[in-house]
Amino acid sequence: MGKIIPFCIKGPKQFFAMLVLFSLSAACGQVVNRSAVENFLIEGEVGKAQKTLESYLGSPDLTYPDSVYILKNLGVLYSSSPKRKDLGDRYFFRLLDLDPFASIHDTYASNSILSRFKKIRKDYQKQKGGKALVPAVVVFDFAGDGLKDKDGVAMAQQFIAEMQRLEVFHTLDRSNVIETMDRMRLQPGKCAGRECRLDIARRLTADKLVTVQASRLDTVFTFTLAYVDVETGEATTTLTKVYTGKAEKLLAEGFGELAVDLQNHEAAFLNLSVTPVNTVLTIDNSPMAVISSRVPLNPGKHRICGNSPGYENECKDFEVKRADALTYSLVLPAKAGTQVQANKPPGEDDGDEEEPNADPGESGGSHKFVWWTLGAMAVVALTLALVFNTKN
Repeated sequence: MGKIIPFCIKGPKQFFAMLVLFSLSAACGQVVNRSAVENFLIEGEVGKAQKTLESYLGSPDLTYPDSVYILKNLGVLYSSSPKRKDLGDRYFFRLLDLDPFASIHDTYASNSILSRFKKIRKDYQKQKGGKALVPAVVVFDFAGDGLKDKDGVAMAQQFIAEMQRLEVFHTLDRSNVIETMDRMRLQPGKCAGRECRLDIARRLTADKLVTVQASRLDTVFTFTLAYVDVETGEATTTLTKVYTGKAEKLLAEGFGELAVDLQNHEAAFLNLSVTPVNTVLTIDNSPMAVISSRVPLNPGKHRICGNSPGYENECKDFEVKRADALTYSLVLPAKAGTQVQANKPPGEDDGDEEEPNADPGESGGSHKFVWWTLGAMAVVALTLALVFNTKN
């Protein structure tokens, strides 16, 4: 199988085109003839569609969207053949290497292939750990008594924005849900039931879904959030929050507290201490901008690595559990044959190298005072001796 090169920005002109048209496909020109592939599929010419897609493998001009399009469609087409399912699985694994949160909801995948892809993604998560453990989350519009539809949509979008700030969730845009409903010829208001929402989430290859039921009494809003496992259909976390104020005030303030509360219930935490203090850290191959003593992570296996001048690089594997905290210390060993100087506060100068070392508990300043005192006493004694000799 050929190599897929995901990007093709070759110079300033292409970069300017990308900014103008807001897509990589527009910047580089769409390489894959998708209309031809679609026509073959509509006519039932699956073999021709496969050959057309495979003819692009290894092309240096492929865009990232083209690469994703090729891999997901080849995975679906080969998975539809009982004799070629293994090849379909390999394409799906390559797709997940390219995009761990890829979905095949926008293909002609049957329900059985959707289930197969979901299983492959779960196996992929177990094998890779780290960032692959981040769950894909679907958030549905807020709904309830006394809540207007447009306010429910706006609140959901606000909550999605807050969820997307947290690295322990991969929260899908609302547009993904609307697109899937359009394909199923469903209106958002017609998909308020549990089974319908689970069906949408499974088509999007989501791991979790969020529903928020609201009730209103004058200016008091009560929101009940359910965080549901898509595979089992059961809620793993249920939260209730009360807000006071008009809907406009809630939209202005956002739902950051609700999102963080959900993270605190679902994430694991790493209480981290590091030696030396100037260690540069990565977790699951991603750099940490700031060394934090409390790091939220997804439950499962992770790897932390650190490096610092004068020290050996150190990596450690560890595992954390949901809603639990692990206290961990990463100590880098000093390199052999090197003298590592202790870190000093900024602006602190070294002492005078020629000055004798002070005894324990004494400072260099106290030694200076003693020597000056002894010198003054010697001068006084010499003066008195001269005076007495002169009188005699």
